[in-house]
Amino acid sequence: MSKLQIPEKVNLTISAMFIDDQLLDEVSTILVSEYGEMDGVSPLYSFSDISPYYDPEMGSGIKKIIFSFKEPFTRDRLAEVKLKCVEIEEKYSLNGSRQINLDPGMVSLENFVLATGKNFSHRIYLGKGVFAEVTLMFGKKNLIKELPWTYRDYLYEPARSFLLETRERYRIKRNKFKLKKEF
Repeated sequence: MSKLQIPEKVNLTISAMFIDDQLLDEVSTILVSEYGEMDGVSPLYSFSDISPYYDPEMGSGIKKIIFSFKEPFTRDRLAEVKLKCVEIEEKYSLNGSRQINLDPGMVSLENFVLATGKNFSHRIYLGKGVFAEVTLMFGKKNLIKELPWTYRDYLYEPARSFLLETRERYRIKRNKFKLKKEF
């Protein structure tokens, strides 16, 4: 018989795709007010150079950045964060087109999970229209294991190194605070 347990807290991340730097500054201020201090920010990279997928909606020259938040995060809050991100995206939309795209995720020692509003065979429904997918798995010695559906940009630099650095910061936090398993 399995024994039900509360999983350890994780590290919250939010990826942002945008064109307007001022808008990113404004939204990052909102994110800090919602989720607390950031403990890491990835280098900026060109998403449009990797994939033109969002160009028709947002325009060409889309940049991407990933934020990591300092406070340990309970996994069951991921859907709530996705809903808040959708609210922010809608607030800054123009004529039905997003000006910023926010993707919340969680980094643990074992994986990187993203929240989405799109269902697919490998995604698990969390409630309120939100699904989650394991986007990357982490192995020993900083090995990243991609999955057939892994978004390519997370496999390239600087995202790849940033996620591994976030995992190491999480490991230190986890050991330092001995994250408690509470209901």
